[in-house]
Amino acid sequence: MKRLYAEDAMLYEPEAAVQGHAAIAAAVSQLLGGLPADFVFSAVAPADGHHGAGRLFWRLGPPGGPPAVSGMDLAQISEGRIQSLFVFLDPAGA
Repeated sequence: MKRLYAEDAMLYEPEAAVQGHAAIAAAVSQLLGGLPADFVFSAVAPADGHHGAGRLFWRLGPPGGPPAVSGMDLAQISEGRIQSLFVFLDPAGA
């Protein structure tokens, strides 16, 4: 966590925003703990970025099956670590 995220990093999800390593770790743990055991995140394409921003399109669902959810993460990078991470979810059925 400390290697990837700035100390005061922000995580913005559609319904919530949290700040700092402990809060981000708790939010991620809560998300992962609520998923079916066979669900996995996979990148739709390689991550790309420029000028201190990066994006990753992803899907979540059973391996080899249709995605239950898809979206994009947009990160703002400062001094080599994530300063802000914005999570965007695709509309249902997209």
